Amino acid sequence: MKFKTMILFLHRWIGLFSGLVVFIVSITGAIYVFEKELFALFHPNLVTVEAQKKGSVLPLSILKANAQQATSQPINIIRVPPTADQEQVYIFESLKRRPKKDIVGVFINKEIIYWDRIFVDPYSGHVLGKIDVETNFFWIVRQVHQFLYLRRDVGSNIVGTSVLLFIITLISGIILWWPKNRKVAVKRLKIDFSAKWKRLNYDLHQVLGFYAFVFAMVIASTGLVWSFKWWETSIYWFMDGKRPDTQIEEPKIQGSPVADSPVSPLDLIWSDVVKKYGTHQGVFISLLQEVSQANVTIYEKGNTWWSASDSYAYDLRSGSVYYKRLQDDKTLGMKWRNSNYDIHVGKIAGRTGMWIAFVTSLICASLPLTGFYIWYGRKFKKKKSHISRRGLN
Repeated sequence: MKFKTMILFLHRWIGLFSGLVVFIVSITGAIYVFEKELFALFHPNLVTVEAQKKGSVLPLSILKANAQQATSQPINIIRVPPTADQEQVYIFESLKRRPKKDIVGVFINKEIIYWDRIFVDPYSGHVLGKIDVETNFFWIVRQVHQFLYLRRDVGSNIVGTSVLLFIITLISGIILWWPKNRKVAVKRLKIDFSAKWKRLNYDLHQVLGFYAFVFAMVIASTGLVWSFKWWETSIYWFMDGKRPDTQIEEPKIQGSPVADSPVSPLDLIWSDVVKKYGTHQGVFISLLQEVSQANVTIYEKGNTWWSASDSYAYDLRSGSVYYKRLQDDKTLGMKWRNSNYDIHVGKIAGRTGMWIAFVTSLICASLPLTGFYIWYGRKFKKKKSHISRRGLN
């Protein structure tokens, strides 16, 4: 068997085997690129407020207390918008996942016990609304994208395997496309929209596949991080020589009781963050009440191509910081891992990168369709020709 014949065989059958999953993952991925923007478009009353000229943002503890009244479950996540976005709301979440050993059923929603997201006006303290994240369209889209809405341990393996096979089809497709000379290359870079459907379909498959190749490889390879631990570990090994220890220890100091201070520990924590960072690109706070710990991540622009962020751990009993990991202290592998999501959806390159990721995802979704039609057309044509010859005999 000739080399290109073998490559064509692999390209064809691997593509057929993984095509349906690749189509689903690509379509949902295209939607999720603009998840934040689309959510704001459909829910403007939840995500924006009129910044009060003379007013100021209320203490974080008051906003949290107001949000707590909207849910029966404890608040454990706080999302603060960038300082430049004075018309964005503060988001409070109550989230509890089921322990892995207790997960039952086939579908992903069995992994979450509850998840409420509450939107609060930071100037008035009014609760603007609440959604059940599990039933939210964009959360469902993400779960279909990552796990086909199946249980994490099942769905991630199916998606990850299909994406790995898709990477193989991309590489084999480039090998099949590669021309013998420049004249042929120029011809293969154009789509003849005046041609008949079969020829047009063939051009759409190979030409769009070529133009999307690099971006599709980046999107696919970064997506594998959420499917396979060995893939993530391999990249860490390549960049750092080992997997770094990112575990944050529980606070060991004995914090002062809340009653001893007129200021809430949460407000002390937030005051320290504001003191350190006059401006930021958003803050994520995870409250671990069971161990009296608050993990705070501050996102910055930074003078780097990476998605920059600094992380701190505070004692929730006293509001004092006892751990930090700054962007400059991170290893290359840690900088990559913190940036992996932004690379995956194109945000690392701003709005332009997001549009590139969106278009690339649509092209990736089209490749299994156009490829299937090429395969089916040739197979059907062969059968038809065979039947015609038998009729003549």
